[in-house]
Amino acid sequence: MKINKEILMNKISQHELKNIKIANDLVAQDKFYRPLYHVAPPNGLLNDPNGLIYKDGYHHVHYQWSPIQPYHGMKHWYHLKTKDFVNYLDLGVSIIPDHEGEITGAFSGSAFETPKGTKIYYTGNIEDGKGNMIREVQISADLIGDQIVNKRIAVEHDSTLFTPHARDPKIFKYEDQIYMIFGVQCQDDKMGGLALYKTTDYETFTFDRILKPSLKNEDYGYMWECPNLDSLEEKLLFMISSEGWFNFKDDYELNNSRNVVYTAIKNLDLENYKLGETSIMKTMDYGHDFYAPQTYWYNDKLLMIGWLGAVDVQYPTDKYSWHSMLTIPRELSWNNDTLVQKPFNEFKKNILIKTENQKSKSLKIDKAVHLEFELENDLKIELLNSKGENIKINFTDKEIILDRSQQTANPTWNFETIRKACRKFKHQTVEIYVDSSSIEIFADNYQTIFTSRFFVENFDTIVFNKSTEAKVSNLKTINYLK
Repeated sequence: MKINKEILMNKISQHELKNIKIANDLVAQDKFYRPLYHVAPPNGLLNDPNGLIYKDGYHHVHYQWSPIQPYHGMKHWYHLKTKDFVNYLDLGVSIIPDHEGEITGAFSGSAFETPKGTKIYYTGNIEDGKGNMIREVQISADLIGDQIVNKRIAVEHDSTLFTPHARDPKIFKYEDQIYMIFGVQCQDDKMGGLALYKTTDYETFTFDRILKPSLKNEDYGYMWECPNLDSLEEKLLFMISSEGWFNFKDDYELNNSRNVVYTAIKNLDLENYKLGETSIMKTMDYGHDFYAPQTYWYNDKLLMIGWLGAVDVQYPTDKYSWHSMLTIPRELSWNNDTLVQKPFNEFKKNILIKTENQKSKSLKIDKAVHLEFELENDLKIELLNSKGENIKINFTDKEIILDRSQQTANPTWNFETIRKACRKFKHQTVEIYVDSSSIEIFADNYQTIFTSRFFVENFDTIVFNKSTEAKVSNLKTINYLK
């Protein structure tokens, strides 16, 4: 779909019904790539998951949404809620950017349950009309009866401390203090940092400090987007979506246009205005299409959902007027200081059907499949169509490799490489979730993850280089209920 700049920055209420119909008709024409069990937008561009919270028996999932066109335009929020990740109540647009603090878009944010009800905190974006950002403010609102209401500015932009880049707020409790944290680009050095604002009532916020890296000669990029800071199993999990931190000399680390990285922290070094990390941040997901993950608590489990997409990329689905989806929910834990990401057990229990143990060198599939197997030695897996167009997964004795160079159609961006990770375990459990145009590979006992889009029209076969025993499951198609 060609970009129409005249309507790119329209609010949903400003779009003509005929343009909405054109977009929806294009989406309906996608017979190859539309997902069966991943959340995708009704049309337009989906990106960051926002406002994740478990409340009143439902998982509430919002996401950033630019209507109609598959490009980054006027950002709204879209709201779904579900009990089982199969049946979703489609609650429609939850934030239309109509407040003075969000004149050019409602950017990312989070939800938090306070003694006075559920609060929504997000970033309002303000540009000059020519695409130049002027400032970003942090907005608070209330989630009442599935509606986001009562918008007000919680934190004004401080241009003495930050460049116009200051966004993605989240509430974090630490040592009897309540903070709003958000990522910033610092004014003094033009590098990233974590802003902390104190509050006692979840309404008024006072600047406290900016945290910078503890390790010398490390900066983690010029902007720290979508920070998550969680107490997890007696450690702190700190993750950011980093802008401007690359390593083109390393086949394994920091190879995307923007990179999601994490580290384990014992204690924040507040006294010295440092994070307190003792090991360098490292890649969270080795695939092509993973960004802006957000965490939330479900009882005593820390869950995470990410954007199954990437920045500065155009996909083959753009011609069908839709762009990107959300990952499946993952449950987080530690193995020493390595993050473990398992498919959320209740999601898995609800979505998998017709599970069979099979041992063979090939499987016939129809758009979606789930595989789970124990791996001892090397293994090559190929997912392909009748033309031989394919993606390949290769487990060698030293590496795990994902190669999508032989697919039907290719994304357009500057970071298209074969993706690799060091193999951690000889014997390991592997789970693979395949959907119409996405793959999520959980390897190394859930410590090495690849999340990628792929575009192989009418793929129908999985081939192993040797007879392999696996649990093979179909998956339910999710329902959107009005």
